[in-house]
Amino acid sequence: MDIRTRADYDHGPNEVFTVLTDPDFVAATVNQMSVGGQSHQVTTRGDHTVVTTRRTLPTDDLPDVAKKFAGPVLILDEVQDWGPAGPDGARHGTVTLRIDGVPVALTGTIDLTPSAKGATQEVRADLKAKVPLIGGTIEKAAAPAILAGIDAVAEMAKERLHG
Repeated sequence: MDIRTRADYDHGPNEVFTVLTDPDFVAATVNQMSVGGQSHQVTTRGDHTVVTTRRTLPTDDLPDVAKKFAGPVLILDEVQDWGPAGPDGARHGTVTLRIDGVPVALTGTIDLTPSAKGATQEVRADLKAKVPLIGGTIEKAAAPAILAGIDAVAEMAKERLHG
């Protein structure tokens, strides 16, 4: 299933990237979005910045068929691997999301580019549930939560930028 979302910021790409990869900001997003155990790490590998998070989310809003696979909570492991800034501050990265114990994965890209107002972040990804017969149902159930999570982080970043 195709996942696409976009966030517009009134700050430039360098400022937005600084917030998105700030360990304190990452910790705040993980803490706010988790109901249980969570972790986060921001590391530098050469000219790449890697943000790794683990979140525990409730499955209350998922259809029963999805809850059978997931149980009472979902444990999400996400890795964002951001490349170096271009001359205009633009950044390109990859994102992967795995759910413990559930054959669901998301892989895609994140682009942070300059815009007339500041910067635009675009996420384009493919969500796959490798479950015979009901994979599409699980993808449709998971997609809104994934989009809401991406949008929530963008809103938190905007608040931090205006802080």
